[in-house]
Amino acid sequence: MPASSPAAADGAPWRSASAIVADAVSGYHVLKVVGYSRTKDVANGKAINSRPFLVGGRKWHVDYMPNGVNGESTDFISLYLYLDDNVEEAVKASAKFSLLDQDGKMVPSCSYTTALINFSEKRNWGYSKFIKRQVLEKSEHLKDDSFTVRFDVTIMKDIHTQGTPIIVVPPSDMHRHFGDLLLSKEGADVEFQVRKKTFSTHRSVLAARSPVFKKMLLGPMKEGTTTRSYPLMTWRQKCLGLCLLLCTRTNYPICRSKRNLKWFSICLLQQTGIIWRE
Repeated sequence: MPASSPAAADGAPWRSASAIVADAVSGYHVLKVVGYSRTKDVANGKAINSRPFLVGGRKWHVDYMPNGVNGESTDFISLYLYLDDNVEEAVKASAKFSLLDQDGKMVPSCSYTTALINFSEKRNWGYSKFIKRQVLEKSEHLKDDSFTVRFDVTIMKDIHTQGTPIIVVPPSDMHRHFGDLLLSKEGADVEFQVRKKTFSTHRSVLAARSPVFKKMLLGPMKEGTTTRSYPLMTWRQKCLGLCLLLCTRTNYPICRSKRNLKWFSICLLQQTGIIWRE
């Protein structure tokens, strides 16, 4: 049976969140072999060391063996990544060995990624048959008797848990914003005239809230996009004001007088298409 969280005092469920984080640190080293043909004089099983480099606070180097690491790899170039530091704690890392083309991009057919290795125990890891010498020598990746290999090292750090913040989205306050926009008249692009009173409001808001206003403001009756004044001879000022506020602020306190209630109900139904009940 799945676990459930207790409810808070106000009836809302308790909220919490956490994350399991497996941190890692990465770095890379680029090794360029210049004068490749001359390195082939190195005997099988013998290595040429790269300069040491740091990744994740640890010292590493690469062994380049132009004639292979053993009798089974005499026709191949062997490459190995070494951890130079003597450490008691585990240093778990993975590495990617990639031959680079003349543009410095990885060659997919000659890119290899190791599994996660505990270098504290094995000290080194690599590929005895990274690339066959004959294949390299016939490829465009060997130019001016040089080629380049990139070594990407990713070291795993401690796995730990941590709390994560919960983002509580506030309830929508759109109606208040629309209502404030109506009262401020900022950006108003349409006017209604009821006798001597002029109401400035926003075309798109009313069109979205009322099918009748939509037809009036965005339908065939619309003329251009400039501010236009609409005379409403049969409306009363209070009724239009209430209708506009209701279209923008549904929680606006409506006038309850019987005199205005009759006019308001009729205007609301006939003029805006909104059915209002007390």
